[in-house]
Amino acid sequence: MRGLLIRPAGVPVLICFEDPNPQLWDGACEAWASLEPEQIEDGIAQVIDGIRLVVLSPRSDSEVQADYARALEVSVINSRNLAWAAETLTVQVTMHLLKAYAGRKHLLHAAALASPKTGQTVALVAASGTGKTTAARFLGRHFTYLSDETAVIDVGTLRVSPYPKPLSVIEEVGQAKKQYDPAERGLTVAEPDQDFRLGYLVILDRDKAGKAALSWERVPLAEALFALVEQSSGVQRMPRGLAQFADLVNSVGGAIRLTYSEITDTLVFFQDLLAGELDLASHQADYTFVETGQTEVNSVSGVCYRRAPGTSGLETGEDFLVASQGKLTRTSLIGWDIWEALAHPLSADDLHAVMVTLYGPVPRPEFDRALEHLVGAGIIELVG
Repeated sequence: MRGLLIRPAGVPVLICFEDPNPQLWDGACEAWASLEPEQIEDGIAQVIDGIRLVVLSPRSDSEVQADYARALEVSVINSRNLAWAAETLTVQVTMHLLKAYAGRKHLLHAAALASPKTGQTVALVAASGTGKTTAARFLGRHFTYLSDETAVIDVGTLRVSPYPKPLSVIEEVGQAKKQYDPAERGLTVAEPDQDFRLGYLVILDRDKAGKAALSWERVPLAEALFALVEQSSGVQRMPRGLAQFADLVNSVGGAIRLTYSEITDTLVFFQDLLAGELDLASHQADYTFVETGQTEVNSVSGVCYRRAPGTSGLETGEDFLVASQGKLTRTSLIGWDIWEALAHPLSADDLHAVMVTLYGPVPRPEFDRALEHLVGAGIIELVG
């Protein structure tokens, strides 16, 4: 059995070809060429200990999982449909990368491109299906292409690890995306010894109607966090995750929203941006960060409210944000004060008394509705 050992952003992943179909092998070798895969003709059994595997096989998932139990983690792809298998392979390799770094690095669902001279890097953040790959395909011919959908950023140094994955291109609606090696499509792929550092965060805002004039502006920290947290992985596993993202935004002078109609119109903007010639003032926002501590349920007397485990909050200007299970919610001032007051569990009556102390008379029906909203959003919970 043959295999391809690749290292997306430095994470070893072994692709095992149980299916001997030469089209499957040739297609993978071509699509993943920019990651310089190491071909393993035999002896895969000797290298699977503690490594992440993606197995292309016609067998059932359970059969394959049992045979590769020594691996760190195994993904199984049914190989019968070649086009679907090729698209799923790209997805599964990316998932292994995200799992390996979750909680340790910033993982943005973003295209990443860099100046070939300085290594200064820009991450293009956008929701899936809104133009990241199209932007990478065009801009990657003028700058160094690092990735079209996954920016891996070191928390301390802002070093960006290249992940020149295959370009997943929709060629026929309703069919599997075609996988292309970025270098084969004319993109400039990073050299192994190049060093890249994040310099800019750009939130893409494409006008699909094609009527918007090209424009750009710094956005408030709260708006930037909503875009970044929604388009990221592993925030809840990162120590002080929400604060780490705020620091990331501040470290690059604030996020930029780029409004455009066609990506070809943006070339001069990105040339000036990466050359440091864009007249755009840096903006760093102050914030206060609050993290939920551990509360033992058996220490609670009666029915009480408490902060939901794992939640964290950030106050910046007049914005109050609470992160829960990887999602970000904007709360009112009283919602924030309720959440802050629940550093220790309180009954509804005691919590209402705290709000009355802060605000004066607070109608109980409005207070109860606020509690219901916060529970529904997963920000606080009932215990006891």
